[in-house]
Amino acid sequence: MSKEVPEILFVCTGNTCRSPMAEALWKAMGGRGASAGVSAWSGQPAAEFAQLVVTRYGGRLDSHRARDLDEIRDDPDFVLTMTESQRLQVMERRPDWNDRTFCLGDFAGEPGDIQDPAGHDRETYQAVADRLHALLARLKERLDTKLE
Repeated sequence: MSKEVPEILFVCTGNTCRSPMAEALWKAMGGRGASAGVSAWSGQPAAEFAQLVVTRYGGRLDSHRARDLDEIRDDPDFVLTMTESQRLQVMERRPDWNDRTFCLGDFAGEPGDIQDPAGHDRETYQAVADRLHALLARLKERLDTKLE
């Protein structure tokens, strides 16, 4: 018996690099998701290099606009952060999500923070996108197995 695909909220700092890349890559894999930042300037577009590197995997960020965590009104099934510090910030600000808030790396079975590429070159962004894609592929495999 198949269950509904879970909705995932990806969280980073400014919601212009890592979390929108994760959201775009996740959606390109057929997932459902959104993204936000713990210190986002709402309305900012995704970083130019972030927009470029996700296209390798079929992702798109051309219409992305940053949102702060406090703007999220949906009730996601999982909240996946890029760092432990962000996980703690989410849990402090949204205690109702504590039982479903994890670091992406931990949740996908590869612990460790995901480097912030902001201010770095395209190669750094590509390395982050590659890591995100690998983590999300593992996550998708795990979730698909549980949904079967």
